[in-house]
Amino acid sequence: MLSVRRAVVFDRKTLLGVTYRPLRSMRPAHEAAIATLASGRSQFGISLPLIFGLGVYALIVSHGAAVLHDPDTYLHIAVGRWIIAHGAVPHHGIFSFTMPDAVWVAHEWLGEVVIAWLFDHFGWIGLLTATGLSVAAAVTMLLRVLLRTLAPVHATIATALACALALPHVLARPHIFTLPILVAWAAALVRARSEHRAPSLRTAPLMLLWANLHGGYMFGLGLAALLAGEAVLTAGNWPACIRAARSWGLFGAASVLAALATPFGIEGLLLPFRLTQMNFALSALVEWQSPDFQSFQPLELWILIALCAALSLGWRLPLTRVGIVLLLVHMALQHRRYGELLGFVAPLLLAPALASELKPRSDRRPALWLDRVMAELAKPANPAGIVLTGAALAALSAFALHGSVARQLDALSPRAALDVVGAHHITGPVLNAYGFGDYLIFSGVEPFIDGRAELYGDRFIKRYGDAILGSSDQLPVLLSEYGITWTLLDPGCPAVRLLDYLPGWRRLYADGTAIVHVRDNPPR
Repeated sequence: MLSVRRAVVFDRKTLLGVTYRPLRSMRPAHEAAIATLASGRSQFGISLPLIFGLGVYALIVSHGAAVLHDPDTYLHIAVGRWIIAHGAVPHHGIFSFTMPDAVWVAHEWLGEVVIAWLFDHFGWIGLLTATGLSVAAAVTMLLRVLLRTLAPVHATIATALACALALPHVLARPHIFTLPILVAWAAALVRARSEHRAPSLRTAPLMLLWANLHGGYMFGLGLAALLAGEAVLTAGNWPACIRAARSWGLFGAASVLAALATPFGIEGLLLPFRLTQMNFALSALVEWQSPDFQSFQPLELWILIALCAALSLGWRLPLTRVGIVLLLVHMALQHRRYGELLGFVAPLLLAPALASELKPRSDRRPALWLDRVMAELAKPANPAGIVLTGAALAALSAFALHGSVARQLDALSPRAALDVVGAHHITGPVLNAYGFGDYLIFSGVEPFIDGRAELYGDRFIKRYGDAILGSSDQLPVLLSEYGITWTLLDPGCPAVRLLDYLPGWRRLYADGTAIVHVRDNPPR
């Protein structure tokens, strides 16, 4: 293995045996053809990033049922309510009757408090608009940062691709509040690298907020480590190498300390590593599965456009940045939920180097009226444009208020089945479908299992999955072992057919969403 100390003695143009562009080419290009943040404000009032952000917000609030139809949202509301009511963060399996005393790291506790507060004060519309605002803010920030180095058309294309990758995972969950933090964090790190320095320690507090909102903060720490390694690897000489290691090491230490400032301390840092050991859960849960390319996937479009541009234009990019982007592609191919990381972070990593690659081609092409309009729009908005944006946001939010989001969600949830169970005074432990567990918690019923895979563990989830899928003979065993008196399963579940013929059980209710079976003689 080639050590860093050995690598730095090579000439930077042949680093690691591959032609390597010196890092000075990654500095922001300030030529008039690219730098769109010139003095003054747009004569149109509003700016390109604000226009793009408004479009994304409109798209999200007009598809409320899709954004809010996620079982985990019910769980987050319930947990957030519990935290607000008790004034404390839970450390054990609250709500679950099968794992009441199991250790649980509620790593999304702050995001859950926000979600519960929004829901209790503004209902589903509050969650929908907050989700839309978070994504729109992240998109607006991304485009504004890209406009520092790229021409407006290139920055807009990169932002549009980022949106395409992020939209499938736009749900009313704590991770959505961290998207603006992700953009701000990555932009600060990349800018520091472009200026041949470590990020300011004033950036580290972002990690404090991120770590209490969602466990994805580990990616932020990993990105800092990768760029720190790049800084050391490309330092050029021993004194510069030592300075880079010292300055980035100090920033890294401050960031880790900030990440430890949660109710769980070191357990919060260890949780992501424990999740990666849950092989069955990661393969069974949809959001952790690889994208299914039998149907259209935005990731395929992103990869094809990137390959087409790189191969046809002959891009020569820094090897370290290419390596980080390939790692992001790998993560997105392995787990579909990582697509947003690729979409938001990859253009920030590549923009400084792409600016010098794209500028000569832009200079050779005659400027069109559209180029001048976009260059003008790329400037910051003036006060009137900001007011206009606020008015547009208010109008779009008012439009969302007239929707029937609540009725649509009721039609997609097992509410009718629970109403029948209540009308028949059915009590006792329930065996539920995995996707119904969070709704049961929201409705005040302790589930057999819910969306907290880290609480139940791989062995329990596998035993449960094999039982309801008919892959083992464990269903009657589970029904007896846990004293189950009724079941709530989806119509396509193989266990439903078995329960139809299982002695001592009868079907009580069925619709297109859920099927209920009850025990004839429940144990007392």
